[in-house]
Amino acid sequence: MCCARKIPRNFTAARAYRQWHVGSTFLFVLLAGGTRPMPAVAQGGPETPPAAGGGPAGGGPETPAVTGGAPAGGGPDILPLVPGGGFGFPNPLNPPGAINNAAPPVAAGAPFNPLGLTPLGFGVVPLQANDPNAPAYLIRPYASVSETLTDNAHYVHSPRDAAAYTNLSPGVSFSADTPRLQAVLTGSLNTALYIPSSSNLNQVYGSLYANGFGTIVPDALFVNLNSFVTQSTTLPGFGFQNLSRLPTNQQTQVYSNTVSPFLRKSFDGLVDSELRYTFGSTNYGGNTAVVASPLGTPTTTLASSTFNEGTFIAATGQDISRTLSRLTLDASNYNSGTTNQNSQVGAFNDLEYRITPQIAALARVGYQNIQYPHAPAATFVGPTWLMGGALGSYAIGGYGAGPGYLALQYGRQQGVYGFTGSAQYNITPTMVFTASLVQGVSGQSQYLASTIASSTLDPYGSIVDEYSGLPTAFYTPGLGLSNNVYRQHLLNFGVTETIERDHYTLYGTASNYQSLTPPITAPTKSVGVNFSWGRDIRPDLNGYASLGYYNSSNVVTVTGGNPFGSLNTLTGSLGVNYLFAQNLTGSILYSFSYQPNGFGGTTGRGADVVVNQLTFSLSKAF
Repeated sequence: MCCARKIPRNFTAARAYRQWHVGSTFLFVLLAGGTRPMPAVAQGGPETPPAAGGGPAGGGPETPAVTGGAPAGGGPDILPLVPGGGFGFPNPLNPPGAINNAAPPVAAGAPFNPLGLTPLGFGVVPLQANDPNAPAYLIRPYASVSETLTDNAHYVHSPRDAAAYTNLSPGVSFSADTPRLQAVLTGSLNTALYIPSSSNLNQVYGSLYANGFGTIVPDALFVNLNSFVTQSTTLPGFGFQNLSRLPTNQQTQVYSNTVSPFLRKSFDGLVDSELRYTFGSTNYGGNTAVVASPLGTPTTTLASSTFNEGTFIAATGQDISRTLSRLTLDASNYNSGTTNQNSQVGAFNDLEYRITPQIAALARVGYQNIQYPHAPAATFVGPTWLMGGALGSYAIGGYGAGPGYLALQYGRQQGVYGFTGSAQYNITPTMVFTASLVQGVSGQSQYLASTIASSTLDPYGSIVDEYSGLPTAFYTPGLGLSNNVYRQHLLNFGVTETIERDHYTLYGTASNYQSLTPPITAPTKSVGVNFSWGRDIRPDLNGYASLGYYNSSNVVTVTGGNPFGSLNTLTGSLGVNYLFAQNLTGSILYSFSYQPNGFGGTTGRGADVVVNQLTFSLSKAF
């Protein structure tokens, strides 16, 4: 879980959280003339977007719209399925034709000033990027039916009720790549019907990921759109579990959306400027009961929220390469009937001085006024500062920049002392190590919006941070969704490797969350690691396997009692997907979850929770 406001970092740029209401999703289809820029506390970069097939950099007449059909170059013509909640790991039911199991090209990236503005459209990768001759629009509806057998339908220690449920799931894949609009949208509606019939288990839920960038006025006015619908839970302790498979009384539906129009102006390569407005909303459905709070504190359930933010950035332009500066002025208001409600005003300047091409001194100096009316311990008024340095060179995306870099700073942000930094190193031409370290103050709704706003869909079907490439997290196993405000320190790291037809990913996380909402309890500390492997066995057959372990200590239960010792969760999955005929895929997936000391407040070996599931699925794209 990242800080409420992801303070931009010199080398792994991070963005302020953004959100919007669920109805905004449909604007992706309507805005054929423009949408999507940089973040609220945005970075900067060149005014010219990176050249990608069919993108705005190409100019020229718009390609005639075509619905359906594979790109001429043979790349995927349908987006991967949405991950199943919790973490942005690939959906194991992705058909062979929906992923691009190839190493990213090791080519020089677009020129990028680490303290400048992010390149326009960065993070939006339409399917047409695989082939510049592809149609401007690729729209592929699909439908699937699956049968899942489970030996523990209620996810409890006992009684272990066996059941089967049928999932009917229509969906759509949409990808646009025109001079005015680059966007991707993948989503489905899921209907789970249980046998034996159980009204308290039957459910209808949605899964959606959408990301878009639009050009409203060329070289001047742009807009970003982000939309996400996923499953989460207010209960702690599920680790890397696929949360869409939880029963209804343990599952919480999350709707988070953001729209962010912005203006850009460059002054002769000396100064780049950006003025941005961000509006967002986050809503919940299903199980929204959270930890009880003291009387008078409005935190009995998760509540809808809206967010407004205005940001101005002035950064040194591309003609300045040794002494770099970026000034950020920011004001925001987060409106919610919970302890997360806050208002923030800040002004700070980031500085970089390149001592040599491979060594730089980094610094930040500024002032923040952060007010949490219902969580006084989170309120902060005073100076903010960072001091540190960087080794190595960096280009956006991590390619074309040499073997790697390390950037690390220490200081105070949002009243929290700690380290902020990032690193990336090419161990081999195809094996990449990436790490990110942040600290700050946050509520979880803000965290969710921040994560979504700085995410992208990678070729393997993962939802990852668009700067670091690390999988995103939509759930914190040591906390569960709550209304509390936390002082937090978070380390994420990952190693990816692609060898011919195999793709390996190792993801790890370590975190410390100190609740700032009364009553103040001991910090919740968590560590987790997940290994996944995907293999393109044949053009019509692929396989997927994963194994994860998560441990959390001092976990607060939904009863609001005292923290208890430790929660451990072991999860795994193994599956294959076979293309029977064109666009017709059959899948088999086995998954398990083992919690050796229970969850949600019931502890001890007598409370072990074991769940085995076997899914048979048939899907068809049209």
